[in-house]
Amino acid sequence: MTRALQLNWKGYYDYTEINVQKFAPTKAGVYKISFEQQNGKLLVRYVGQTDNLDRRLKEHLDIENEQNEYLRERLRKYRASFSFAEISTQSDRDCAEKALYDYYEPLCNNADAIPDMEPLNINFT
Repeated sequence: MTRALQLNWKGYYDYTEINVQKFAPTKAGVYKISFEQQNGKLLVRYVGQTDNLDRRLKEHLDIENEQNEYLRERLRKYRASFSFAEISTQSDRDCAEKALYDYYEPLCNNADAIPDMEPLNINFT
């Protein structure tokens, strides 16, 4: 039986350093980066996890040093938003990240970097 975890999602905030500083805690969690489409809808294009949401989200915004070329190009070209949920334990973050990846099939993620775990049954919004 798949474990369930109810996440308390925060966001979607415009993905700027000011908003990361204002809203993202220095706590562990999972996050989604979405890009605005021509019709105004947001599509999740990247998911991740970290032990420090504030630091990791700021790292992605450092476009010149962003290692993921797909994410880097989208951050240069499109309006982005971020959302996050705090998760304290590493195993729950691994399973939640796997669930997010399976659900959204984000174009900017490298499938090999996603934990090979049984996904948690989580809420996605």
